[in-house]
Amino acid sequence: MSIVETTGRAEAERSTSVYHSLAELENAVRRDLEILEYPSKPWLRPLKRDDGAHVYDVVIVGGGHCGVAAAFAMMRERVSNILVLDENPVGEEGPWQTYARMPDLRTRKNVTGMELGFPNLTYRAWYEARNGEAAYGRMQRITVGEWTGYNLWLRKVLELPVQTDSKLVRLAPDGTSFRLDVSKGGQAQTIYARRVVLAWGPLPMGGCNMPDIITKNLPADRYSHAYGHVDMDALKGKRVIVIGAGASGFDNAGTAIEKGAAEVRMLVRRPHICRLSIIRWTDWAGFLSTYADLDDNQKWLLMQEVQRNPAPPPIRAINRVENDPRFHIHFSAPMESVRYENGEVVIKTPQGEFRADHVLLATGFGVNIRTATALEPILDQIAVWGDKFTPPDGKRLEKYLNAPYLDRQYQFTEKTPGAAPYLKHIFNFNQTATLSMGPTGRVSGLKYGVRRLMMGVNKSFLGEDFERHYAAVRAYNDSELDGHPWVEKPPAK
Repeated sequence: MSIVETTGRAEAERSTSVYHSLAELENAVRRDLEILEYPSKPWLRPLKRDDGAHVYDVVIVGGGHCGVAAAFAMMRERVSNILVLDENPVGEEGPWQTYARMPDLRTRKNVTGMELGFPNLTYRAWYEARNGEAAYGRMQRITVGEWTGYNLWLRKVLELPVQTDSKLVRLAPDGTSFRLDVSKGGQAQTIYARRVVLAWGPLPMGGCNMPDIITKNLPADRYSHAYGHVDMDALKGKRVIVIGAGASGFDNAGTAIEKGAAEVRMLVRRPHICRLSIIRWTDWAGFLSTYADLDDNQKWLLMQEVQRNPAPPPIRAINRVENDPRFHIHFSAPMESVRYENGEVVIKTPQGEFRADHVLLATGFGVNIRTATALEPILDQIAVWGDKFTPPDGKRLEKYLNAPYLDRQYQFTEKTPGAAPYLKHIFNFNQTATLSMGPTGRVSGLKYGVRRLMMGVNKSFLGEDFERHYAAVRAYNDSELDGHPWVEKPPAK
């Protein structure tokens, strides 16, 4: 065997070995980052406002998996003057410790994306360093707690600048940058940035779907939405009705039972649970990497099929509740009327009346950028699909007509061309981008979305600073050959 072959085999064995502690793994990560840091030259000049205030190159709003991946991508591309904001306390960023009330992720354990192709930054490497290779082999699913721990570890080992307890209150253009008014721990803070990435999840742009029949007929303390705050401990000993039979419906039903609810009844409009999770069809490289380059009609046709039935729960979510005597499911039971009577919730359906102490609404979230209060100063300028596209088939997917109509690197576009050119510097990297960009905000599609996002950010900076770069290349005068007798003399300075 040649020296080259021997060396190559040794390097391959080292790169795939299991580290026996996080300290070992972190040392390997630092070495990987150092080896692959080329080119390391910074290329963005620091900016300050006339009043001396610091201007970040990029502020990322949201510190969940999309925000962490975006921040890492920026740092790898030498866009290091960045800040990540998240409104939650440390450890509660993203949905995993709030409204995602399932014990484990629905994504397969070998999912990649957040590590940007670095094997030692994968979830598998992190898990094996803590628990061993055999434990990873036995593991079936990534638990929610472990996924949160992995995200926090990535932030630490990559030294990402994350500021928690920081909620975006208002975003507006301000000269050549953006002004972000932030509530940090209840205190007002002003931040400036050249680019903004909205990685804040789906809820700020549409919110929870709240059926009028519930909100108009029940006291506010008698219902909760699955995507909002639910005091599950308060449901101990209570009768609960769950509206909706998707994954979140079963997750919330299971959590309520585990917290001691006396009875949980699930009301389902349909005569059965849909059997196909069509969104899983999208998990292939060609689709996730190129969907954003399709024309509008192609996107509309594909998303119609992907969304043609509601996503069903995974089988383990059903297994979580189906054998518990406190759980009951009622099909063909849409709500016909709702009333509050003698301290009880009473819901009438074709299957009879059901009484409860509390209602959990697992009715999904809306897609409507017009509800994003933090974007109020610029909302009228942002184009939505309804501004740019007329569906050829009437009302199918009608809810997506209020989704932002994005350029091919996640940028907002103008409703009126030329009226708000600054919009191309705001990147909408979250689930409301699905119709424009495909499901790349999901964990399984993240690796493709973050590449496209980074390309868009880099391109926007290069274009905006073109004159400076053009002047720099014209003035370039650095040579290691200066002084050698065979080489022309450098020009006088």
